[in-house]
Order: sequence, then structure tokens, then C-alpha cells
Amino acid sequence: MNIGDRVRLLHDTQEGIITNFLPDNLVEIEIEEGFKIPVLRQEVVPIAKEEKIVFRERHKEEPVSAPVVSAEMGFFLAFLPINDRQLSVYLINNTDIDILFNLGEVRDTNYYGLAAGYLTKRSSQKVTEANLDKFEKWSPLLIQAIFFKPGFTSLKEPLIRKFTFSASSFFKSKSKAPLLDKDCHLFQIDQKIVSINPEQIKESITERQVATAPVNVSASLAKHIAPAAMPKQPRQMEIDLHIEQLTKDYNKMNAAQMLEIQLKAFETALDKAILEAYDEIIFIHGVGNGTLRHEIHKRLSKHPHIAYYKDARKEKFGYGATQAKIK
Repeated sequence: MNIGDRVRLLHDTQEGIITNFLPDNLVEIEIEEGFKIPVLRQEVVPIAKEEKIVFRERHKEEPVSAPVVSAEMGFFLAFLPINDRQLSVYLINNTDIDILFNLGEVRDTNYYGLAAGYLTKRSSQKVTEANLDKFEKWSPLLIQAIFFKPGFTSLKEPLIRKFTFSASSFFKSKSKAPLLDKDCHLFQIDQKIVSINPEQIKESITERQVATAPVNVSASLAKHIAPAAMPKQPRQMEIDLHIEQLTKDYNKMNAAQMLEIQLKAFETALDKAILEAYDEIIFIHGVGNGTLRHEIHKRLSKHPHIAYYKDARKEKFGYGATQAKIK
């Protein structure tokens, strides 16, 4: 038996997950609603995955519910309440693709690993716990994922996603989690940044200085773990946030919808610049009525990885672009 195995009590109907090995031949089992109980090792037996297959074969007449999301999308981060102060944190893979994941926190200029593992298709795993009474001190969560599906299939790019939580967004995120079938604070990790065509955002992000070799994940995180000296030629990223560069259907949108797409593109580009160790990033937002510029400046002023920001070169952009220096 290992931590994370699902087990059943021999002399009871309860099931749970092994969370710890204790002295005196005891194991700690987490049962319903996050409660943990100590049990003698000889009083628990692992539940084989084949049980569900056999059970389904014996009850073919029972209808099988349709999957909640499509097979290619449905990777979630869920915060399940244990009580009024504690939360269990789960990763949920509600897809037909296996996922290799890495979860950690960004603490100032350091990366702190929390959990890593392998999620088979249509499965979930508890990865850590969180305290609501320390919500204001929560560090941003960084999730990396590699996707695998046997046989001939289209190649799915690795995913890196950072979540920075605010009270206004977190406590409005209550929803029923797939697979867990319980009310949680739910966030989709593999959600497309722009529902129309997210590839347009990637195409609008350009480097001023082209790197001589591909950037890998370990090299990207190295800046947070052990910051290097500032290079003589700063690496600079540029992104055009004009709505026509992000989606072709902007004529069908109102001002609020367009602003939402532009701000999502802003957050995506900023996360990419930080993770890939860029020194500067330029956001081309235009002049307009100043709403987008004001919102970008407000977010940059509160960001822990921004040293300062200013109007980009006026001779090129006028007052329609902002340049940010990354710590």
C-alpha cells in the first residue's frame, strides 16, 4: 500500500484514501468530507481499479451518464471544503487523455514544489490542503502538465498555468466539480484564453531578440530559483492587444466582452514573459478612451514580479503602449 491508494475497511462499508503512515502499524485514512481516521493496516484492503470494470459488466442495464466535458478539454483545480476553515485541493482530469503534472507555489523569487504525479483519464487526486483563514497570504499556484494518449493522435503542447487568487474571484467560483460531484471552488486549468481562436494570441506575441535555443521549463524556472545577472542585451517581448489582433469576431462583441479578451491576453503574455525569463515586455494597447491602459497599469502596479512600468517609446507608439520591467 502507498499514500494515495484508495482502500476499504474490512469490517465497515467506508472507503477512503491513504494520506499518511503512522507508528504502531497504523495508517491514516481520509474518508468522506475530508475527515481523517487512524486504522490498523490489517484492517484495510486496497480497492483494485478493475472492480469498477467488473461492476459495470455485471450491471450493463444501468445507463452510463455522459461525460461532463469533451474528451480533449477538462483539466480542473478544485478546492473542496473540509470545514469552515480548511480546504482539500484536488486536481481533476475529466478528459480521455492521461496527464503528468507538477504543482508548486511561486513565493517571491522562489519556486516551492508541492506535488507531482500522474493522472489517468477520468480521475482525480488530492494534492494538498489550504487554510481559508490565511487566504490573504496564499502564494500564486503554478501548474505544469504534459499530456499523453496512446496510439496515433495529434500532439498536444505542454501547459503551464499560474493562478493568483483574489477574494472577489475565488469566492464567486463555487460550482459542482466533475468526478467528485461535490460543490467546490472550481477553476479550469486548460481553459482556452480566447474562445474564438487562441492561436491568434500566440501569433501576436513576438520576441525583439530571438533566442538561439528553445526555452525549456527547467531553464524558465531557474530565474525564480536563482536569478542570474542582467544580460547586456535584454530579452524583450511585445504583444499587440488591439482587439482585431486577438479575434475576428470583435464586431459581434460589446465593450465589456472585448475588454475581457484583451485582459486575458495581457495576463497570458505577462505569465509567459515571467516564466520564460524575459527582462521586459511591451503591451500595445492603443489610446482609445484609456480604459484598457488604466486597467493594465493598475494590475502592473500590484504585480510582485514587476519592478516598474512606463510609457513605451513615444516616437514609435505615442501614448499607445506600456513597457514593463520584470524583476
